[in-house]
Amino acid sequence: MEGYHGPHAGRPHAYALEEAGETLEGSFAAHSRGLLASDLAILGKEGEEIGGLEIHGVEGAELGAWYLEARIERSVLSGYTMLTDGAEILTAEPLGAWDAPEIKCLDRRYQGRLSLLRNTARAGPAGEKATVSITGGLTNRNYEAVFDSGDESSLPVAIFLLYLTVALRRRTYLTGTKRS
Repeated sequence: MEGYHGPHAGRPHAYALEEAGETLEGSFAAHSRGLLASDLAILGKEGEEIGGLEIHGVEGAELGAWYLEARIERSVLSGYTMLTDGAEILTAEPLGAWDAPEIKCLDRRYQGRLSLLRNTARAGPAGEKATVSITGGLTNRNYEAVFDSGDESSLPVAIFLLYLTVALRRRTYLTGTKRS
């Protein structure tokens, strides 16, 4: 990216996000890499593995896909942050509870909605229809994500919602089995 003077000059993460969004054409799948694995394979349109999301419970995750490496981590100030290339590109905090997170990504605000029972998550700009959708299977092993490929913010929001849904469902169901 040295010498690059295009619309993302000084923001290599924005270039990587735009490239990834265009490559994925607005959707991706995620599948658990094993029965009890804590990471997901990210799959492209043709079913090819293009990256992975390693989940560290509710403490965070690491993403490696396309030209992009990112880290999701707990933050005292905002709940969660997503970092890539040393830059904070996403912050999220609960509005009361984590089933309704407020997400700020690359200067855009999104209102999220999670249903752990249905294994779904949606988000869109405040007051507008959802532009990001996550749908998972009953076993917490297979997910489909749809996002607006024309909006560089929606891919990180989709990745974050995927992470949050998986992490919260695992915590909920693991906590439930410990009580039994």
